[in-house]
Amino acid sequence: VRWYPPDVTSATEAGLRRTWPQRLLLVSGVVFAASLVYVTARLDQFEDSVSSIVRIEVPSGVLADLPGSEGAASGGQGSSGAGGSNTPDNEPGSAGGAGDAGGADDAGGAGDPGNAGDVGSAGGTGGSGEVPGDGSDDPGNAPVYGPAGPPRTLLLIGTDSAVGMDPNDPAAQRDTTSDVALADVIMLVRIDPGLRRAAVMSIPRDLYLPIYRDGVPVREEKLASALIVGGIGRGAPTLIETVSRNFNVPIHDFVVVDFAGFVQVIDELDGVPMWFNQPVRDVGSGLSIPESGCHVLDGSSSLAFVRSRKLEAFVGGRWRRVGVSNDLERNDRQQDFIILALERLVERGARSVLVRNDLIEAGADSVILDERLTLRTLLDIGKAFSDFEPTDLERYSLPVLDDLVGESMVLTLRDGDEAEEVFDVFRGVQLRPDQVEVLLIDGRAPEVMGAEEVSVADHLSGRGFLVDGRQGERTSQTVIRVAPHRFDAAVLLAQSLSRTPIVEVVDGLGDSVELLLGDDFGNLVLAPRDRAVVEAEARAQLPGVLLEGEDAASVGRGWWSLPRISIDVDGRPPEGESCP
Repeated sequence: VRWYPPDVTSATEAGLRRTWPQRLLLVSGVVFAASLVYVTARLDQFEDSVSSIVRIEVPSGVLADLPGSEGAASGGQGSSGAGGSNTPDNEPGSAGGAGDAGGADDAGGAGDPGNAGDVGSAGGTGGSGEVPGDGSDDPGNAPVYGPAGPPRTLLLIGTDSAVGMDPNDPAAQRDTTSDVALADVIMLVRIDPGLRRAAVMSIPRDLYLPIYRDGVPVREEKLASALIVGGIGRGAPTLIETVSRNFNVPIHDFVVVDFAGFVQVIDELDGVPMWFNQPVRDVGSGLSIPESGCHVLDGSSSLAFVRSRKLEAFVGGRWRRVGVSNDLERNDRQQDFIILALERLVERGARSVLVRNDLIEAGADSVILDERLTLRTLLDIGKAFSDFEPTDLERYSLPVLDDLVGESMVLTLRDGDEAEEVFDVFRGVQLRPDQVEVLLIDGRAPEVMGAEEVSVADHLSGRGFLVDGRQGERTSQTVIRVAPHRFDAAVLLAQSLSRTPIVEVVDGLGDSVELLLGDDFGNLVLAPRDRAVVEAEARAQLPGVLLEGEDAASVGRGWWSLPRISIDVDGRPPEGESCP
């Protein structure tokens, strides 16, 4: 034991003793270091799981190039200018034959089903409407997307393959053999990481149309049968090409899930809680809910619910059919279930690195992806949507009619513009000026307004915008304010201005676009500026999502409207009840 004089001992102990702030910093540092080690290990676990996912190599030209990619940059340019319309002639991905240019704005190429990305699909990224010398041909002016990339459209395919199913499961009792699969669920999913927007649309499996393969229509059949052409390895690309060519929708990626994979994921979530107002059943799918109230559906019961095509509810002392069609109400219920399952996934910690290994492994074991969906892309998309609420998912449905082909009941698209407007959401097609309502508030000096030969409101009205003009309080800055789901309208409006003003994305603003003119307002251009340039400038102002990829508050709420069936089976409890 070393002895110190009293004065030395006290001084030494005082020097070695840490203050509480020092101790807190030390503990925090240790915890942070441990967290980094753990997160690294979790990412390694995630990487190992993702690397085990089965991939399908898709023939060239089936999947569309993402906006801003090398393939998109080499595509053709439209001739209608940045402010062109979204009429059918300008839709992306003209079906055209092999090598057909497919319309003024099609990217061309050997039967490419999609244009070279979405940007400019409603008028192109060049052509006669371009402003000379605006720099639109400079690759540096392309939209700057964050780590999660530009908006993309995915095709979600749920197959009725019974491989891996319990032979006694009703889902395994099918007319076809287990190695032959039909597309039981077909959904288009559109995600925009920058705006934190996601939209989904179910395509009825009984839709009757030409089945395409290698740019050639093979035969006319129900859409579900496209997977049979070449089996799952070649069938998925066939289904993608069929959807792309019939509906002119560029598809950038796809995901395939079979029965066994679906059951496994739901079981790893410990089931999905659903509320039923009445007892329901479907003898064909095996669904049986004997009493009303809250039920936690396991994987098999969940599969029976989403597959139900002849759902019956016990009402008034007898079983009654829910709905009148085979596919439409089922598609609605499938979208309801997806939202409930996403909520369950979030509840189970999907937004945290603490998410269970079995959830990661179940997800990886249950899907087939295209080769372009890399680990980095999946992580970046997940980060961009880390605070996305499942109820914000925008939902769409197709207008279809019952029809009879031979002795087979099928569905066909209803004539009119309604279907085109829905498909435009997933095409990335931009708006026309006459589809944009502008509330113009002029906050400039009175002498400036009085010196104009043609007012800004009249100029924009002449361009086709629906303008409601009024005078406002004096302000120095020009600002465009818009709701998240109308961001494209803000870009279209900014194309008519000599420079892109401040763009504010405001939740709950409605469908109209507010244009506040300030003292810094320049002027209006004779021809619309290049859309890619304007979009890049507008997206750069989004709240820390596109350029940095950092977590930020959600910038918007989903909006949707679907016709409801007479007996509601959306799985949510009535007010005053709970379904844990």
